[in-house]
Amino acid sequence: MDLDFRQLMNLLAIARSGSFSQAAQSRRLSQPALSSSIAQLEACTGGRLFDRGRNGARLTELGAMIARHAEIIEAQMQRAAEEIGHRRQHALGPLNLAVTPVAFAHVVPRAVAQLKVEFPNAAVHIQETVFTEAMRDLLRGSIDLSLGPIGVYPSVEGVIEERLSQDTFRIIARPGNPVLRSKRQSLKSLRDVQWVLPSDRSAYHTQLEALFIVSGVGWPAQAVLTNSMVAIKTIVMHSDCIAIMPQQLVQLEVKAGMLNQIALKEAGATRALGLSRAAARPLSPLAERFTAILRRQAGLPLSRSG
Repeated sequence: MDLDFRQLMNLLAIARSGSFSQAAQSRRLSQPALSSSIAQLEACTGGRLFDRGRNGARLTELGAMIARHAEIIEAQMQRAAEEIGHRRQHALGPLNLAVTPVAFAHVVPRAVAQLKVEFPNAAVHIQETVFTEAMRDLLRGSIDLSLGPIGVYPSVEGVIEERLSQDTFRIIARPGNPVLRSKRQSLKSLRDVQWVLPSDRSAYHTQLEALFIVSGVGWPAQAVLTNSMVAIKTIVMHSDCIAIMPQQLVQLEVKAGMLNQIALKEAGATRALGLSRAAARPLSPLAERFTAILRRQAGLPLSRSG
């Protein structure tokens, strides 16, 4: 059975728009030509790919399975076009990375800097994302590596995780905040403080929520919530609010004297940082080299390099 790339892209266009007419317009085809293309694909795959009704076109179970593979093929063709384009401009890559704020604040910049020393013509694309999107893009092949907390969510079939370092959660506060009178605090002793906490469903949020639940305190109902790490740190700097953040994420602010940190007594107030990659797809030479740099540099103090 030979699948036609154009037919697969037509299927994706219909699946994404939910409409044969809109898909035909986006694909610059007449609607009869698009319908004929899908009919040929159905003959090839041996079943109906769409259910059509008053609310548009929806993928059948077979159609959804074909669409999943079509997205992978689409991503790989896009990556091939990117690499060809970069090669024409005498550039390597691109190396596509998905990162969390913690990884981007500490591990990734030093590794990227070292990679650029070794390969000045390397193109590196970095995007901040959340776990579910990173895993989806890894499996599709639109990114090479995902870097961030590991072991927080259930493992994803087809994805390999590798631990690079361990990070510790710390209570952070502005200099002079009364919370800092003790070198260690427990969540139970902080029932009456004002918190700034993550609002999204990231690994960071999930782990903090678990800490509060295990401590018997419960998630603070009157907290300031934001999905911005920068906002959390800034609010803490300019108020008596406190927060819990990975130690690596506040090293620069602590060193500059803008924030102070103290230990958190609750057990399990640590998390593993690592990289994830697709098991079924070999890494490019550039991604392999970047992985080797990460392994060497992970866990080094911020002031060291090389």
